[in-house]
Amino acid sequence: MRNRMSKFFAVTASLTCLCMWGCMGCSDEKVTDSGTSIGRHFYMVDDSTIMLDFFNWETVEFYSSYIQGRDEEFRVTGYLAYLVNVNRDTVYKRIDFPKYEMKESIDQVDDDLILYYVQGKNGFSNIIELAAWKFATDKTLSYIDVNSEHIDSTDYLAEIHKGNLKNKKIFSLHEMNLPLEYKSRFFYVWDIAEKSIARWKPTGESAWMAECNDIRWTEGMFRCLDEKNGKILITDENKKNLGSLELKGCGLPECYYNSLRFYGNYIGVGHQIYKMYEDGEIGNMPLFEINFEEFTSGRTVLYPSSGDTVYYSEDNIE
Repeated sequence: MRNRMSKFFAVTASLTCLCMWGCMGCSDEKVTDSGTSIGRHFYMVDDSTIMLDFFNWETVEFYSSYIQGRDEEFRVTGYLAYLVNVNRDTVYKRIDFPKYEMKESIDQVDDDLILYYVQGKNGFSNIIELAAWKFATDKTLSYIDVNSEHIDSTDYLAEIHKGNLKNKKIFSLHEMNLPLEYKSRFFYVWDIAEKSIARWKPTGESAWMAECNDIRWTEGMFRCLDEKNGKILITDENKKNLGSLELKGCGLPECYYNSLRFYGNYIGVGHQIYKMYEDGEIGNMPLFEINFEEFTSGRTVLYPSSGDTVYYSEDNIE
């Protein structure tokens, strides 16, 4: 396993220049190695179940006129995932990702709901394509029209107080690859009836939500997640404090790698995952802590509240 991981990074590094220029005159390709490696994302299913992502890969030897000889290239050939138990070494089932050929980011915005999105030239704030996937129950993607030219400035908090928020979901997407930028998120309105989304700028009664680190809002329910003065706070649409969590004498940047967000009915505080109850209270201890060791052992390590240690890698998923 360690040899494969070493080869993975060695091949990737050596091909940086080649990938920039493309493969000119490639022919006579030969697969020299292949395997499955674990990714670095997880998605919450319930208190004891998560989905871990993996990818299939191969190294291919080919003739390259650019370097006047033969070279190797590392290629990702497919994506898959497994539902696993966080408390003990148990794999429930394999889940194949729906076919989605474009390069995408993935974010969990609701229970069992993942959004695939493709960014435009203007960066993370400009989503140009998006699809939804009920990952634990459905294998098909629902494609959503993106209105990239329009920024919705409706005061939805005023609308929800009037009972007018119908067939819409408001959510935030996070820059998954920039964990140190924990405020790097943008709000969107998903019009379920129209099957379209647009970026949302909170205004009026809703303006204060721009300071929320994350939001969870559907018809009839709203949660604002933030950190202030060493505490994790959850408030409702009336700014009422629903739940809080002490950070043991230090702020989020110093203790938790600036990661604070919802995973459906769960909260990620750094590497620790807490349960959020229906009334907005936060569990008094994490369900588990998760760490990715892809640059060393190539595995994901879970530390559940039971005190045990659970490992997952390509060696024990089958």
